[in-house]
Parts: sequence; C-alpha cells; structure tokens
Amino acid sequence: MPSWYLDVFNRSFLLPLTKSISKQLGSQPNSFHIAYLEGKPKQEWKQHFSFHKVDMPYKTIKSKMARFYLSRRKIYSQIKDIDVDAIFTPSEAWAQEFSRYCSKKMDIPYVVWLRGVHRDVRKVLGTSPIKKKMLNYLETRSLKEANLVIPCSMDLAKRVEAWGVERKKITKPVYNGVDTNMFTPMAVERSSEFTIAYAGRISPEKGVLRLMRVAEKLTGVHVLIAGKKQMNISFPSGVEYVGSLPFSEMPRFYNKADLVVIPSFTEGFPNVILEAYACGKPVLVAKEAFPEELKVFGSVCDIDEFESEINRLKKSDLKALGRRARSHVKKHYTWEKFGRSIVKHLRTVVSALLPRV
Repeated sequence: MPSWYLDVFNRSFLLPLTKSISKQLGSQPNSFHIAYLEGKPKQEWKQHFSFHKVDMPYKTIKSKMARFYLSRRKIYSQIKDIDVDAIFTPSEAWAQEFSRYCSKKMDIPYVVWLRGVHRDVRKVLGTSPIKKKMLNYLETRSLKEANLVIPCSMDLAKRVEAWGVERKKITKPVYNGVDTNMFTPMAVERSSEFTIAYAGRISPEKGVLRLMRVAEKLTGVHVLIAGKKQMNISFPSGVEYVGSLPFSEMPRFYNKADLVVIPSFTEGFPNVILEAYACGKPVLVAKEAFPEELKVFGSVCDIDEFESEINRLKKSDLKALGRRARSHVKKHYTWEKFGRSIVKHLRTVVSALLPRV
C-alpha cells in the first residue's frame, strides 16, 4: 500500500483500518507492506506491517504532476523486488496513478478503496480548470483500470459507476469501523457551558469557515476545534482551538462535547461520526456530508439551519440519544468486519488471475 506520509497514522483512523486488514492477512508483518516517503514508523507498527522507505528525487520541482512522472521509475526501482500478490491503495490521484503504474510493471492486480469524492474537494478548493480536468481524468482512468473498486458508501458506489467504471468491478460498500473499547464514554474535565466540537482537517472543503460563521451567532455555547491547519483562519471568541491531536487523544476530546458537528461540503463515510457515536455523543451534520445508509442520532440539515438546530438540541436528552448511538455502532461497525471484507475482496482478485490447471 502506498502511504506517502506516515504522520497520518498518528492522527487518523488509518492505523486501526490497516491493522484490521493486516490481522486478517495473517500474523506475520511481511503480509502487509507499506511504501512511504516521509515519517518514521513506530516500533509498535512494525508488529503489523513491513515498511519500505522510498526516496523521492526531483524534490525541488514544485509541480506534483511533473515530479511524479519524472520520479516514478526511480521510486519503482526501490520497491520492485518486494514480493506482493496485490496492491491496495486508498483513493487519491497520485497514489492511484502510482498503483496503476506498479501494477503494470509487476503484473499484479491493484484494488482501490474509494473513500471520498476528490473531484468535489477540488471544486471547493478552486483548483484551476486545467489542473482539475487533468486530475479528474487520471483519477477516473486509474479507477477504470483497477481490478476492483471498493466504495465506502452507497453514494460513492453510484458515483463511480456514473464515472464509467464497469459495474462488475464495483463491490458493495465496505463501511469503516470504530474501536468501541478505545472510543467510549469517560469522565473528563470540560467546560460548564454547552459544548459543540469539530474534529478534522482545517481545510476549505471541511466547511470550517461556515461553521465559524455559525459560531459567531451562538450564545452560551462553547466551541471546540481540533485538527491540522491547512488554511489561514482566525477563530472568533468563544472558540477554543486545541491544535492537531494524536489519534490516541481523540476519545477524551469527544467526551468534552455535548454534540459533535460536521459542516463539510463533501464526505465519504466520516469516521468522526462513528467515533462520536461510540463515545455516546450525538451529531449535527451538513446534508451533503452524511451517508444515506447511516442511522441518524442527532440531526442532519442544511448549514443555514445549524444555529437553530444547536439551540433545539440543547434542550434534548442528548445522553439518552448518545447511548443509543453507541449501542448501534457496537453492533454494526467493527474493524474486524471491515478487515474481513477487504481481505475477502483482495483474495478474490488474486485468485481470479491465477492460471488454471
């Protein structure tokens, strides 16, 4: 699996996600290989994965596209001798393109785990028309040529078929999981005021700016924000920004809130919702960010309704709602189930390409 920056393992659900796959592959760490550009793997991670540091040449070139195409042969030469049966890649233009390239060179299948609508993200970010057209083309090509595409929601399954990927290559959605032993209700120090919390990247497509406009109108509400800054932003009074937290600290963060909010313009299947539910916290989510198949414990509405919904939910029995939310995810959304499904698909793809005796 290509994973360019290992720091994401410290601050996202990618670590339990990949561990769930590794566990199903077998107990040996050489069952799951991770190629990376930057970061340093922790010793604990080496119990589950085999890591391969890759040097990227042409680092001074600003264009990612030019750097990638100039570098791909040299990157490939550093990993070509790794003995693998298939490539598993999270969706992202360059990870997909590199997986496509390696698949052809190694003559092995590659599988894309489709986790979001990246073309919608580029639209929100205001990516230049030429760059957007090129990235959309490359992304779609690599999805069409993949041996299998595994969407994380029903909406993504519909979208990827509309982009021209053969229906037989698209699996049923495989939903993310959550560790309900880690994410659990707990007593923590917190504000005496009603508290709403946002967790995620501080980036335009995540809708943080429109959440700040809502926050400016609220009275008697404490707003907590956690995430890595990827844009210039000033937080109004009444908003507490706690920075980018390690994944291990997120359960305590959620437990400081009464309500977890997601104002994103686009999402796949947000793990923040599952983590909040597991901590016994209801959610308030923008319509375009909530998967249709996920049960609502809280409210899903237009961003223009956030202020009135927060004031309405303040008067609700959120603790009872949170208990039902936790019970729901414990039953339906486990990493074991996720890992089993992914490995089943990987084995099916590899078996289908084996020569018949």
